[in-house]
Amino acid sequence: MNLTWITPHLAIGGRLSDAEAARLAADEGVGAVVDLRSEAVDERAILHAQGIAFLHLPTDDHAAVTAAMLDEGVAFAEAQRAAGRRLLIHCEHGIGRSATLALAALVAGGMAPLDALNLAKDRRDRVSPSPAQYGCWRDWLLARRARTSEAWEVPDFDLFASIAYRHLAAAKA
Repeated sequence: MNLTWITPHLAIGGRLSDAEAARLAADEGVGAVVDLRSEAVDERAILHAQGIAFLHLPTDDHAAVTAAMLDEGVAFAEAQRAAGRRLLIHCEHGIGRSATLALAALVAGGMAPLDALNLAKDRRDRVSPSPAQYGCWRDWLLARRARTSEAWEVPDFDLFASIAYRHLAAAKA
């Protein structure tokens, strides 16, 4: 399966076949799934048969996840965590859309943005949201910080890129 556990309760992944979706609960202990693909969608009946809660937030590849979808996804992630369910957030390849929502969920769970980004990148090297996806995450972070008065800094694009795209620099070396 194309998934990586970022924390014991949160995984980022790519597309699932129907057979893999049917095995999520048994093989990985997944109790909830968020699918961010606009080009396809997981088979709800298969997930439901496994007792897996499901949320679809259709977003085009490389595009920003809307603020409303980030809020909805974070609320879903928090509800799953409170219920003790392991959550898989996925898109087609587990690089951008899913990583963007997972970063927001990690911050909502108490991590500072840079800590969340470093953790996700350390665990799943392919995590590298597009500039548009960085922009929606940054805007979500700014809005969250204004609502909650959290003290962490919102990373600028250069700092974000130095972490998210570090695999590109390593490939050149």
